[in-house]
Amino acid sequence: MRTADVVVLGGGLIGLAVAAEASHRGASVILVGEKRFGEASPAGAGMLAPGAESEDLPSSAVRDFAIGGRDLYPSFLRALYDETGIDVPFDRNGILELIADAEPARRPAGTEWIDGRALRELEPELGDFAGAILHPNDGAVDNLVLIVAMNRRVELRRSIEVIRSAIRSVNVTALRPRVILEDGDVLEGGALVVATGAWAAQLEGIPRPLPIRPARGQLIMLEGSLANHVIYGGGGYLVPRRYPDAPDPFERTIIGATMEDVGFDNSTTAEGLEALEAVARRICPASASASLVSHWAGLRPMTPDSLPILGADPDISNLLYACGHGRNGILLAPITGQAIGALAVGELSDYELSPFSITRFA
Repeated sequence: MRTADVVVLGGGLIGLAVAAEASHRGASVILVGEKRFGEASPAGAGMLAPGAESEDLPSSAVRDFAIGGRDLYPSFLRALYDETGIDVPFDRNGILELIADAEPARRPAGTEWIDGRALRELEPELGDFAGAILHPNDGAVDNLVLIVAMNRRVELRRSIEVIRSAIRSVNVTALRPRVILEDGDVLEGGALVVATGAWAAQLEGIPRPLPIRPARGQLIMLEGSLANHVIYGGGGYLVPRRYPDAPDPFERTIIGATMEDVGFDNSTTAEGLEALEAVARRICPASASASLVSHWAGLRPMTPDSLPILGADPDISNLLYACGHGRNGILLAPITGQAIGALAVGELSDYELSPFSITRFA
């Protein structure tokens, strides 16, 4: 049997963030991170869009948490660079939310209306839109480089042991939770954190149902940079990616994303490709001549209300949930790490987590 102060289940961005925060607060940590096809963390486009998607956030507490997650990124990435030497590309030029017809009568505070003429000057390749709302603090992060950096950080921490293994079951009835791995090995921790993404509901031994289901999202990458900003609208989004430091600098554009209820099938489809190419043409007609670089899919861990499940189990205080982040796992990874990492070591969280409690599904 191996023991630690905290055992974290899940090797995606959420699990990595929680493990690093618990370690930072002085705990010994075992991180169990099985590689799964269709994981959401590497599949996303890296959008940080609580402003552009504010209408989808149901309360001020939820909006504050999402905006806090976005605004934590600059300091989070600086600390990550100081520890690993990996500079994660970070775009905070704002997100342009396209408006088809006319300037909205109401728009969120802190945003700017860009009329059609000014929009064409900013983004000459866009289609014919009345204008756009600029969300100046939104943006995007390169999630693939972010994953590399966050893995490197936990590898450098002597207080974190990483185990790449499937999980057979958990036992949370004892004083200290236990995890039984597929090979029969047993782990024991003072606290147990469930951060297994779309697969959280399949974890045997959890004391209550976790209403998390996978939702497939397909994305494509096109040759070249079709815009200067992250673009939101036209039935999807467009995220430019630039690699100026590569030996042969290049640019790409990500177009996303579908939302499909197909279980744990993370394959791509001709229908998905057609839908994404149509989104690209609506946003940017010039995309019709851009070469397709890649087409992939990931499985978002969705809850019925599209909000994550965060915090302690109401009956088992040392069982913590950090799962069900849906489309916002990248946005919320650093702030979830801070919130759940604190709880895992017996400290108070700096954040209001009651809107995300598992008890809302009782």
